[in-house]
Amino acid sequence: MEPRKRTHLVNELMDEAQLMMAALQKAMEGERIEETFPTKHGTHHPEGQYSLEDEHKAWGHVLKALTSIQTELNQIEQSEHRRIEKGSPHA
Repeated sequence: MEPRKRTHLVNELMDEAQLMMAALQKAMEGERIEETFPTKHGTHHPEGQYSLEDEHKAWGHVLKALTSIQTELNQIEQSEHRRIEKGSPHA
């Protein structure tokens, strides 16, 4: 796979993680407003369930891991370029 393709895939995943974190942040803000002003019917969230905060934190871990992957892929790409340049008769 071409280095640009690898970088593109990681960038797309990073964008997705950032979008999910932003959406979850808004949802958590909405939950806090509900807790402050409960509706008559209420929206009870059973204890022990995977919370929005947990999901937000998990996406944060994913983003951190993808950032690390992106750094490693950049180093690999630079190494590949150097190796190609060394092998080139015009270098």
